Amino acid sequence: MNFIDEALHNCHNGEELVQALADIYKHPDVRIKLRDYPEWINDIIAIIDYDTELQMEGLEFRTYEREIQALNNLGIFEEASVLSLISAASSDKEVEDCYSKLALNNDYDEFWNIVYSFADKNLRK
Repeated sequence: MNFIDEALHNCHNGEELVQALADIYKHPDVRIKLRDYPEWINDIIAIIDYDTELQMEGLEFRTYEREIQALNNLGIFEEASVLSLISAASSDKEVEDCYSKLALNNDYDEFWNIVYSFADKNLRK
């Protein structure tokens, strides 16, 4: 049993589960097994990775396809829409404008409340 299985077994609500899944960085070997888990688990981990990357490095000049897919699956459509404007060919100004519009920069608590609710809904299935 790995840490994801333990989290699914021991967590009683979405917030606990998301906090437990944030331990993915302590268990890098589990990443190769992520395909064995439901898409919603992968979506949450993609959001955790997105938040971590944004906090550590800011937006990069690349496409955010996986993050956009996860955000759409969670119903965070505005964030997904903003990220879809960024590519490797984006200008500094375009990236700066997008960065200022991100929910993670403007309403961090509400963003994570949506993630927790999503996890809670799926945990109860």
